[in-house]
Amino acid sequence: MKKFKSAICVLLTASLLMGLVACGKETEETKKKKKKKTKETTTTEETEDTTEDTEPSDTESETTSETTEPKSTGNPNFNAAEENCKINFTDKSEHFHYAMDLTLDADNNEIGGTVTIDFFNTSDDDWDKLCMRDYSSLFVDAETAGYDGAVETNGAITDIKNIKDGRDGSSIEMTREEDVSVIWLDLGKPLAAGEAMTLTYEFTAKIPTVADRYGVEEGVYNVTNFYPILAVYENDKHDWSHAAFYSVGECFFSEISDYDVKLTVPADYIIASTGVETLEQEDADKWVYSIDAPCVRDFVFCACNDFVVVDDYYEDVHIRVMYSATDPVQSDMSSIEEAALLASYQSLAGFGEYFGQYPYDELEVILAPIDAGGMEYPNLVIIEESLSYDLAYFAQVIAHEIGHQWFMGIVGSNSGMEPWLDESFASYTEAAFAEYIEDDGMMEDVDMYCSRKYMDLADMGDYLTDEGYLPINRSHYDFKNDNTYITAVYTIGEMALYQMEEILGRDEFHAVIRTYVQRNAFTNATASDFFDVLFEYAGTDNEDLNALIEAVFDI
Repeated sequence: MKKFKSAICVLLTASLLMGLVACGKETEETKKKKKKKTKETTTTEETEDTTEDTEPSDTESETTSETTEPKSTGNPNFNAAEENCKINFTDKSEHFHYAMDLTLDADNNEIGGTVTIDFFNTSDDDWDKLCMRDYSSLFVDAETAGYDGAVETNGAITDIKNIKDGRDGSSIEMTREEDVSVIWLDLGKPLAAGEAMTLTYEFTAKIPTVADRYGVEEGVYNVTNFYPILAVYENDKHDWSHAAFYSVGECFFSEISDYDVKLTVPADYIIASTGVETLEQEDADKWVYSIDAPCVRDFVFCACNDFVVVDDYYEDVHIRVMYSATDPVQSDMSSIEEAALLASYQSLAGFGEYFGQYPYDELEVILAPIDAGGMEYPNLVIIEESLSYDLAYFAQVIAHEIGHQWFMGIVGSNSGMEPWLDESFASYTEAAFAEYIEDDGMMEDVDMYCSRKYMDLADMGDYLTDEGYLPINRSHYDFKNDNTYITAVYTIGEMALYQMEEILGRDEFHAVIRTYVQRNAFTNATASDFFDVLFEYAGTDNEDLNALIEAVFDI
């Protein structure tokens, strides 16, 4: 997630930009296989070309800044994952499974239906209760939704009923904590270690009329974190993860699951979702989609009855960019469409090379009113449409959110307890994106926000000696306020990772990250998982690396 409200973050960024210099991608052939871009409309299934085919450039990019030579050759026996390596889904037997029959009620701004969850006890403990997270209920109040009372919200407590234990058909009683997002289900019969069960329930959730990651504004529905989802049982704590929700960044935490979804929407509504959507039924009053979403941490969708859709392919990945035709941010959206597609394409190409290939069939980028600036979900990102007035910044935010597909999506973590593991890494992908892209039209100014000089920790000055910001590897709840959290996790963390790259060398550090991704794909990792890989390569006697880690982290 990219958050833009912090005064410290804005002022810090402004001061750092004063000394920027351009950066470029190292010399190499650009690996492109662009296909024709098409535009869909809500009134026809036919597509029309919106641009000419773009052929790969024969001109190699000039390197405009030098890469620091690695100060250590590292472990010669390090078994590094190769560039552009595939990231294979884990076996379905290791996943939970959600079957959902959902209906979007646009007249009453509600989403609801029936959910069936097949899961198993992942721990060595017997479970006498289950914990679920019901984030949509937080929007009953502006403060619990994260607005601090600044914006009115008209959400409601989610109605959840007919909760059944599939082992014997018995009903399950539900209780809520004071934090209304935390729900406890008391099991009449404990679930033994390794034992499987099926849980079913019905729910109806109110979609608030707010410009947020969960809400409807200007006819665009952002329907995210909307259904009660099983929390994660943490074996080391012998308890369910149920820390308080916060809105600056994200604190969502879940297990890898497969989703089979039937989604009914009003006629003419186009959707974008986690997984691959197929329009199965078109009636005068409703359209029915089936959605297959394997090996993901969550399921979300966006919907609108006048979505404009432009698309492209990166290799076999279908990229779709969507925005409302009723109230576009500019009258001529062609440059914005091109920037969004190009940033998405280049992110998939660059991150695939550096961190391992994107393993899903689709990536969808929704331009919509969203208070957060940008927000990531499996296979789908939502971007604040007004950011497109600055195409370079717009591209950076898209890259950041797509970077989360690796660092939140593929490699999960407890983002409330260890937020740097997804936000620092996603911020680091912005610099990787800037170094990968061609000096190409609207992308040529991206280095204004991601240059190599920007990554110099020395520019942080007093921030590195202020204990409010350091160490960065602590929970959100241990920072003194949102501003220190944002500066530490988004900015200092990004710079620290970049300095690791400078110490080890770019290719070497990418190999470390790529190996970390491969070893922890589709699990929930911890900081020790990353540092284990880092020290396996670099050893424990690299003075520069040790000094950096000692200054910024507590390990």
